[in-house]
Amino acid sequence: MPDNDPDNKFLLSLSTSEKVASVCVSCREEVAISVEFEQWSKQFSSSEPPAKSTSLIPIIQEAMDQSGTDETQLEAIALTNGPGRFTGLRVGVVTARMLCYAWHVPVLVVNSLEVVAEKLRRERELSVGSKIWSITDAQRRQVFAAQFEVTEDNGLVQCEPQTLFERNAILELIQSGEHVTGSGAVSFRESLESATGIELPDAAVANCDAAGVAQLSQDRLARRDFDDLLKIEPIYFRPSAAEEVRMAKEASP
Repeated sequence: MPDNDPDNKFLLSLSTSEKVASVCVSCREEVAISVEFEQWSKQFSSSEPPAKSTSLIPIIQEAMDQSGTDETQLEAIALTNGPGRFTGLRVGVVTARMLCYAWHVPVLVVNSLEVVAEKLRRERELSVGSKIWSITDAQRRQVFAAQFEVTEDNGLVQCEPQTLFERNAILELIQSGEHVTGSGAVSFRESLESATGIELPDAAVANCDAAGVAQLSQDRLARRDFDDLLKIEPIYFRPSAAEEVRMAKEASP
């Protein structure tokens, strides 16, 4: 755990785009504490676990308590705005806005697909020019995906824009020698590895978590390259199931 010097500034990172939400408190590139919903919810003896949609604030409090930090020590709040699960993204964005306003701290927004691509780049120490397909589940046998390329400064540049694909369609785009990661890819690991011959990473590497959000945010944090709090919005690509039902009702005579 980083030395909790009062002059140290910490980053609070949120990841709510995946099935399992997580919160991380870090100082520079060193993680002080990382808490996942599943881990946090085990403390409750009730047979009815806490609702994920109302658990983010208590998990944030748990992470800050365990790391011994408070809002006065935060340099910023970082989060992913998607693509990913609709409800989780909404909860993450609304929570970040509320806390940034209340605590007077800036916000950093990162892309969930880039988070997992960066995790794989570091895990495999990929060389310049390596290409990474990052894939997350969109349900309905669809995925959100984008392709990234490793740059000379060990960063990533997006070379294929993030798009909503049918699963079979994304298989046709992946080329030999490329890398593939993301929870959406892991969800159909067997057919993807069989069709492409490409080995996927472990689920822990492929998952977009708060520690990965913190990791990807470091360069922008150092440059003080913050986002406009009033303009942050979740990335959806399509209406949610509830919105589709509402639109269908509005369109019916």
